[in-house]
Amino acid sequence: MTDRSDAFVFFGATGDLAFKQIFPALQALAKKGRLDMPIVAVGRKEMPIEKLRERVKESLEKSGSFDAPTFEKVSKQLKYAAVDYDDPASFKRISEAIGGAKHPVHYVALPPEIFEKVAANAKAQGLADGARLVVEKPFGHDLASAKALSEALLKSFPEESLFRIDHYLGKETVENIVYFRASNTIFESSLCAEGVESVQITMAETFGVKGRAKFYDSVGAIRDVVQNHMLEVVACLAMELPKSMKNDGLRDARSKLLSEVRALTPADVVRGQVKGYTDEDGVDKGSKTETFAALRFHIDNPRWKGVPFFVRVGKALPVTISEALVRFKGPECPVLDDKSTAPANALRLRLGPSPVIALGANVKKNGEEFVGERRELILTRSDPAEMKAYERLLGDAIDGKAELYARQDAIEEAWRVIDPITGDATPVHSYEEKTWGPDEAQKLAPPGGWGDPV
Repeated sequence: MTDRSDAFVFFGATGDLAFKQIFPALQALAKKGRLDMPIVAVGRKEMPIEKLRERVKESLEKSGSFDAPTFEKVSKQLKYAAVDYDDPASFKRISEAIGGAKHPVHYVALPPEIFEKVAANAKAQGLADGARLVVEKPFGHDLASAKALSEALLKSFPEESLFRIDHYLGKETVENIVYFRASNTIFESSLCAEGVESVQITMAETFGVKGRAKFYDSVGAIRDVVQNHMLEVVACLAMELPKSMKNDGLRDARSKLLSEVRALTPADVVRGQVKGYTDEDGVDKGSKTETFAALRFHIDNPRWKGVPFFVRVGKALPVTISEALVRFKGPECPVLDDKSTAPANALRLRLGPSPVIALGANVKKNGEEFVGERRELILTRSDPAEMKAYERLLGDAIDGKAELYARQDAIEEAWRVIDPITGDATPVHSYEEKTWGPDEAQKLAPPGGWGDPV
């Protein structure tokens, strides 16, 4: 198969993800000359091409990324094909739309239960040969269903042609975790059991589930973001660095680390549900779905033996922030007496909404006493031209680069870790909006307590 695709086929073009993320990403690729090919939007209902172009333009304007010359170019490349996912013959319309393209990339932003139909129908119409299939999470709802989904897709596309998106892996700030470790040996040598007391990762959102309530109630916080996004961040922080980014080295390293994460038990989890959640349209009135979760992970390898990794995620929390906080072990130096014992150093890696890398360090206070005070050395970067996750990931799929895509073995390892505590394995505790979850979460706090981001 050629390294580069020659047509972009987009299933789910009328959906919310397309409007908010994908159309801006496609324009960004086109602006850089990376999307010089037919762009075929696929939906269930007939739609005039002018109406599709209007929707694309509205998306770009609302995202603040509209660029008139690029939009004009994309408009000329844009086509529409109405298909019935239950009718393989209707997929002929896609063949007609891509013309003579031999190596299309099929991006599927649809519910997972439709993945298999799209793959099988594409194969039936000769659209799988030399092509790639890109699918969005969730990849199943447990280990068994994740395996079943993979087996179904493999009937139509070989493993090397399957690209499974976890958009968190395409975020600049998550990529920077690996680069920061690899390029700064002073920190990399300390990221181990000898130097680290604990690691905590927080993904907090001030908003609730409006617009996603029906879907969210079927999955909950743990399946929605812990099994994928948060465990991938754990892997990037804790894996042994690969010797090369080539030959699947990065994905091998992430998968190996996840295989060493111990399966969770009920004692490792506290679940919460924000008050008023069951009043949302689409939510079952007796729902026990969690909108908050605090979890404790252990990695069974020599590097991280005894170091707990804490993850906290939730809706309707005080701030919208994602960050990792590495707390190093405290100083044990006789020259520091009881009166002046300094707090432990900490490394803070903010993943969003804006990137921050900060080191908590101690310095002596002015004066005669040999006592100190805490300071934070902060490195920030704000680049309006920063490549967004979907631009990076879709561009990589077009080019055949899979390093930032989730691989099936890593997905299965993550489900192995999560499976024992999903569903009603643990109780769900109520919490108020704009708080850091239920009081019970404090029972699962890291040494020194949670480091609440601000």
